[in-house]
Amino acid sequence: MKSRSIAAIALAIAALQAASAARAANVVTPTSDGSLYTCDGCNTVADGAYVLASGYIQGDIKFSMATLHARQAQVLLTLNPYAEPLWGKQVDIYGYGTSVAALDVSDANAGTFLGTLVLPDDLGFGQDAFFDVTAFVNHVTAPYVAFNLRSTDTDVFSSLEYNYGHPSQLIATAAAVPEPATVSMMLAGVFAAAGLARRRRREG
Repeated sequence: MKSRSIAAIALAIAALQAASAARAANVVTPTSDGSLYTCDGCNTVADGAYVLASGYIQGDIKFSMATLHARQAQVLLTLNPYAEPLWGKQVDIYGYGTSVAALDVSDANAGTFLGTLVLPDDLGFGQDAFFDVTAFVNHVTAPYVAFNLRSTDTDVFSSLEYNYGHPSQLIATAAAVPEPATVSMMLAGVFAAAGLARRRRREG
């Protein structure tokens, strides 16, 4: 009977953990997005159009951290095409924290290299490519988090103003936090049931 009680406790804990982990994804849309022209003499900021990454032109996307300061189990940056074909299949992603919600000249060449997103060959309009930015977002303390996109070829991505359903997004799932009071109540119930079963056996 002791082994059954232990098994019941383990099942109760597993059920609680599964319920805590089943959290709805938090979809965050940009506060600002567009392109940054880094050539000499260029008008650097192009906000209000699509997100273009092409040689000296860098795409840039900013998000509010208002709902992301708690630890996240997973955060995915999504990109979807606004024009096809996407000539640059490899897009370098740079991340940085900022106190400015809108694109400005300080965003040009900004960020720490996070990795390279390899775009699928068959990525269509309204379809997302995903890049994991969990570790980076979990360490950002600034009010906004931004991603600078760089490609040696030409890629045109959806933006707030121009898209086929939605712009780039952050899809975040918060880390499950056990609730001590709930755990204690469940364990108390399991132990009480086990004790009642033992008393009934003795009395019987």
